[in-house]
Amino acid sequence: MFENSDKKVIVKNVCSEVVANNLCIGCGVCAAVCPKRNLEIRFNEYGENNAFETGAGCGEKCNLCLKVCPFYDNEENEDTLGKKLFADIPDIKHTPETGYYWESFVGYSKINGHRENGASGGLATWTMETLLNENLVDHVACVSPNDDQEKLFKFKICNTPEEVRKCSRSCYYPVETSEVIKHILQHEGRYAIIGLPCVCKAIRLAMQLNPKLQRRVRFVLGLVCGQTKSKFFVEYVCALGGGDPHCLKQVTFRIKDPNRPASEFGMKWVCNDEMNPRREGVVFWTDGMNRIWFDRYFTLNACNFCDDIFAELSDACFMDAWLSPYRNDNRGHTIILIRNRDLLNLIENPDSEKALQISHLPIEQVIRSQIGVIFEKRKAISERLAHCDRAGLAAPAKRVNKNTKLRCDSRLEIRTRLIISQRSPDIWLKCGKRLREFHRTMFLPRGTLVFIKWCRGFIKKINSWVPIFTSR
Repeated sequence: MFENSDKKVIVKNVCSEVVANNLCIGCGVCAAVCPKRNLEIRFNEYGENNAFETGAGCGEKCNLCLKVCPFYDNEENEDTLGKKLFADIPDIKHTPETGYYWESFVGYSKINGHRENGASGGLATWTMETLLNENLVDHVACVSPNDDQEKLFKFKICNTPEEVRKCSRSCYYPVETSEVIKHILQHEGRYAIIGLPCVCKAIRLAMQLNPKLQRRVRFVLGLVCGQTKSKFFVEYVCALGGGDPHCLKQVTFRIKDPNRPASEFGMKWVCNDEMNPRREGVVFWTDGMNRIWFDRYFTLNACNFCDDIFAELSDACFMDAWLSPYRNDNRGHTIILIRNRDLLNLIENPDSEKALQISHLPIEQVIRSQIGVIFEKRKAISERLAHCDRAGLAAPAKRVNKNTKLRCDSRLEIRTRLIISQRSPDIWLKCGKRLREFHRTMFLPRGTLVFIKWCRGFIKKINSWVPIFTSR
């Protein structure tokens, strides 16, 4: 809060301090806890969830929205919050990559439908259903498909295992928690909620400040996240498959093909254009979705500055088992990192042997399974932060060394992908969401990445020749 020259009180909030700096992740917790109902979450012109002011006005000494924002520079970060939550647990372990943890497992659910319809091995679905079945919670908040064509997915309160099962699979689409958090604040009960690392952090920050949330939210479950995409991502994939992104009606993620490995999943799209009331198709990972993903097209800018890999503030974190031999099994395997005794008891309960095929996994293997995410969130982020310093751009304080030494080609690649993430939404709009024109306009940054890859391959080939010539 400060005063301008006219002595008028100006109140800082997430809109002035976070959204204005393009650092809003759109998690929705700020809108849920705002006592004046001055905030709401909706899509901006780039298909990103952002906080907007309703006009009700802020309280002069509030700042509650900033205190729960995961990308505002609060005094609390994942280290300080994690220490409060888990450091005093007997036999708890810790690594710089994972934060605190108790045990780690790999496996899948044998219950019919969990693995087939899940993103990987179905362990997240099994956990949420079991929390309900064992009467450890009354409700579960998770992401569900939505009938609204303008908002294809939403957070939903599930009251039965059957409802939870309909919410399985990953969701590479912007969703926000404001409505379910408001529901929790207004209705008694015991809740579990599952979300990305930023959502887990925002909920933990809110729980510190709100006794109702602290009492009612019994389990915070997390997901490993490489990045969050705007709604333009699914529009692009739809166009890539021959659909009309202006008429996108429905999306299903993580389609599994018995003839492809688990890493080669697909996205099914459905359009309702005038010529065909139901046109549909599937785009698989190597059909072009992988390039757009790794090159960070349509990635929210806040995601460029996230350093939480394993949802460090969650009671349990779920992830794909990108390890041999699991990654070649088209049905999928899940790795789960446990930080909560009740959840550990659920898995180690003898009755769970009938439902789960699971085994302990060394923490070194857990870390290795997410090596790509670790690079982005611990090394690449240092170059992004250094770039912001040089350019005078706003960036949150993070737990990484800005002076991490990287090769010149890696630095150029990271900067190019940062440019792509920042420019691609605007170009997609200006091109009228026409695929060919979009590709033509993005040729220069994309060509830069192709050139870097070519140079690496050429240098690798030259190095392979050196022993041949030196041995003569």
